[in-house]
Amino acid sequence: YKAPREPIVLCHGLFGFDIRGPQNIPALQFHYWSGVEDTLAKLGAKIIVTKVPQAGSIWERSHALHTILKSILVGKNVNFVAHSMGGLDCRHLLANFHDRPYQVQSLTTICTPHRGSPVMDWFRDQFGVGHSRLPTGLKLDKLLVDWFDEPAYAHLTTDFCKDYFNPNTPDDPNVKYYSYGAAAKFPAWSSLLGIPGQMVQEKEGDNDGIVSVQSAKWGTYVKTIQADHWDL
Repeated sequence: YKAPREPIVLCHGLFGFDIRGPQNIPALQFHYWSGVEDTLAKLGAKIIVTKVPQAGSIWERSHALHTILKSILVGKNVNFVAHSMGGLDCRHLLANFHDRPYQVQSLTTICTPHRGSPVMDWFRDQFGVGHSRLPTGLKLDKLLVDWFDEPAYAHLTTDFCKDYFNPNTPDDPNVKYYSYGAAAKFPAWSSLLGIPGQMVQEKEGDNDGIVSVQSAKWGTYVKTIQADHWDL
């Protein structure tokens, strides 16, 4: 494997982070990208780990990402690698921030719900989370659960991704798009992803417990990894 010459920007998913734990005690720190970051660094790649609002909207997260990158990567070529919702953030950035002082060569998404997730549909329908006034002005029919709801939830439903986000987020013709999906087999009682995984299986087929393989496909599909959503 030959490491790319350009920096790799790692973009986290919903409730993601860069590093948690005491700054002065590395042994007690937990890295969101721990195995990936270490492996790429050993291969000689330059890694940039980003942090955006954990449960913010796609607009908030992509704006935060662009703000970070334009301050440190002026005149640089970079490659994006994004997990889960991070892939939607990157797609929005590429489609809407045209004055980038950095050049994105590629975007590789890992288990990104490009077509939303039935799991988020279920939470919306059962508990009201994710209900919002969409940018089209169409108001969904249930009340917000204000104490629990977050902007990100509405942006991960299947109808939002299919009916609004994808039609209004064209690919950048100068960027190469790659994607990976994941599939795991587990009985409903075996893990926290068991029940949602069976729910997605019934609606969309093979999945990682949250995102189906079909939803994860965007651009050139590379392969399906045998893992669940949290293993990646």
